[in-house]
Amino acid sequence: MTPGVPVLTLADLSGWQIETTDLTELSVVTIANGFEVEVTIDAFPGETFTGVVSDISSVSDVVRGDVTYVVTVELGDDVEVPLRWGMTAFITIDSDQ
Repeated sequence: MTPGVPVLTLADLSGWQIETTDLTELSVVTIANGFEVEVTIDAFPGETFTGVVSDISSVSDVVRGDVTYVVTVELGDDVEVPLRWGMTAFITIDSDQ
C-alpha cells in the first residue's frame, strides 16, 4: 500500500449534509445556525428540499480571491430520492429569519 492513500471510507447514511464552498464574508454575517434553507439538486430538476443551517465555519478560506466560509446544512427527512455523495446542490438561505 502507498502511505496516505485512503483504504476505507466510513459513512453514516442515516441523514444527509450539504457543505457550501462559496458563502462570502459579506453574506456569512447575515445567517445563523438554525436558519431554514431551500435546496435544489442538479440531478433532480424540479425538486426542492428543505434543510437547516447546522454549522458555520469560524475559519475562512480564500477561493479565487474571495474570503469564503463553509456552511453545513442538514437536509430534512423529506428527501426521498436516491442521493449520492458529490452531487451538485444549490442552497437558498432567507437571511430575514
